[in-house]
Amino acid sequence: MDDQKKENQANFAIDVKNLKKSYYQGELEMPILKGIHFEIPSQNLVTLMGPSGSGKSTLLNILSAIETADSGSVKIFGKELLGASEKEFTDYRRDQIGIVFQFFHLFPYLTAKENVSIPLLLAGKSKNIAYQKSEEILNLVGLGHRVNFTPKEMSGGEKQRVSIARAIVHEPKLIFGDEPTGNLDSKSADSILKLFQKCVSDLGITVLIVTHNEDIGKSGNINYHMLDGILLKK
Repeated sequence: MDDQKKENQANFAIDVKNLKKSYYQGELEMPILKGIHFEIPSQNLVTLMGPSGSGKSTLLNILSAIETADSGSVKIFGKELLGASEKEFTDYRRDQIGIVFQFFHLFPYLTAKENVSIPLLLAGKSKNIAYQKSEEILNLVGLGHRVNFTPKEMSGGEKQRVSIARAIVHEPKLIFGDEPTGNLDSKSADSILKLFQKCVSDLGITVLIVTHNEDIGKSGNINYHMLDGILLKK
């Protein structure tokens, strides 16, 4: 491969080719992903919509190295993800990506600062460094006044901001949002969308959001729709 082609591939945050995945009930094969192709240039906000059972979550799990595909190729910034070792998967999940979930998954008895510091502590940072960085990120997402509050003292929108802070505190290249506004009212959902847009514009992170929200589904620089295991660009 010539240098120009290598450079072009590396400029794609995600480069997926002919991705296939099936589940089985006994000997009955149920195809979930039927040859997915797409390329996402870095530093974009990308949305993915589709009905339940269309394959959205399976695709997101494969991109997050939670599941593996049956065949195909998934390159993340030019490096093949499929076929990686378990250690490489672990390093990828720890260092390169952040995940924001619908139901926050915060530790209820830890403060916002303590929740956000977890990825740094797992990476071997000292508590002082982890807490300092966590406070900086909480200020960035507009929660500098909530650093010592626990989740039970916060609104849904505030808890999701803590989740986003936790997802970006270790400076990942990618954020995957799994229905990140599905548990929020419209005003809070809009503020979370603006925060994701800020992650792209100010931090240079590539964001992929799986959503059922029509407004958010139209808000990306790139918008996809999945139906019956086939990915369509909107």
